Amino acid sequence: MQKHSAYRLTYALNETGQLVEIDDVPVGNKCGCFCPACKEPLIAKNQGVKRMHHFAHQSGTECDYAVESMLHILAKEKIRRAFLSKSEFWIEFEYKSFCARYEECKYCRYSECYKSERRSFNIKSYYDSCEQEIPYDNVNRRSDLKIFSSTKPERKPIYLELFVTHESSLEKLHSGNRIIEICIESEDDILQLVKNGIIESDNYNGNDYKGLERKVRKIVFYGFKQSDYDNDHISNKIDFVRYILYKSGKTQCFQDACDCKRIVKSKSSSLLEICVHTSVAFGLYEQIKYFGYQRFKIPNCVLCKNYVDSYSDIKICRLYKRLQIPRYGKFDTARARTCRYFEIDQEEMLSALKNGLKEYYTIFCDKQSMDDMFSLHHVPCSSND
Repeated sequence: MQKHSAYRLTYALNETGQLVEIDDVPVGNKCGCFCPACKEPLIAKNQGVKRMHHFAHQSGTECDYAVESMLHILAKEKIRRAFLSKSEFWIEFEYKSFCARYEECKYCRYSECYKSERRSFNIKSYYDSCEQEIPYDNVNRRSDLKIFSSTKPERKPIYLELFVTHESSLEKLHSGNRIIEICIESEDDILQLVKNGIIESDNYNGNDYKGLERKVRKIVFYGFKQSDYDNDHISNKIDFVRYILYKSGKTQCFQDACDCKRIVKSKSSSLLEICVHTSVAFGLYEQIKYFGYQRFKIPNCVLCKNYVDSYSDIKICRLYKRLQIPRYGKFDTARARTCRYFEIDQEEMLSALKNGLKEYYTIFCDKQSMDDMFSLHHVPCSSND
């Protein structure tokens, strides 16, 4: 625990061990108060009008742990008192409802598939008691505060862990108990808890700890149900690569997008469509173009060994002179159906089919064609008739 030098010691322990405020005790050594950390006698400096009223050690040597101990004790007492005296005491945290297909979804997602909402509970509707330093049910530790029901002891209690510098152990936090860990940095933090209840937030503290910036969430809930995987109303836009084979043997391969739950066949005239769940199309066409040919055996120039790259980065038929077709001009690649020189690269095709697609994909094809295609490669896939 480190010295909280930014704050004054405004509370101390009296002769009976009760926490008392600086303005509620006699001035000077007559206060009869002791440091909440080292238990040394204190002097009450509560007469001035310029400086903040506070306690100081009679020895003149300040205790490095005094303010931290004060805040810890003060938080326990004020939160307990607030819980017992109020008809409502609220807790609030973020609740995430994930898509029902979240665990098995194979799409490329660019955002989490959930809806988030703030959920609030008046815990006075479930609990009526709050005690300090009560042992946990199944962990060899003591809690700062235990909130429980005296009339329904079977109801799972809530444990509050309050800290100024040192967080609770992971063993305790992940013990399966309902635990709320709260970072206390000032009296104002305590007042906010008493006034508003325990509200989870994304705020972090930034105390300097041994020269390092320490970032700790101010209020964290453990062991509470804060999510579910039952939401059937969530969907996201997905990017994928769509490959289409037509009756002519011509193909298309392009990047596409749609709602993740509405991926459908795009062309009624297509023989086969494969939607590969990836946003990166580079090199994919050279592999996927053989899938349709293996089933339908429709020749096309793009599959022919004679259809090659040229120096101008344009595909050409290297037999263009013999076939009397333009070297660089566009021509109908479906002419391969009647071309006696059509020859597929068997080695390249078998290699592509053997390796399969690394990404997950959806196939749109007739049932028999689909079954035949499944026998050619082993990658997992989702399919649609």
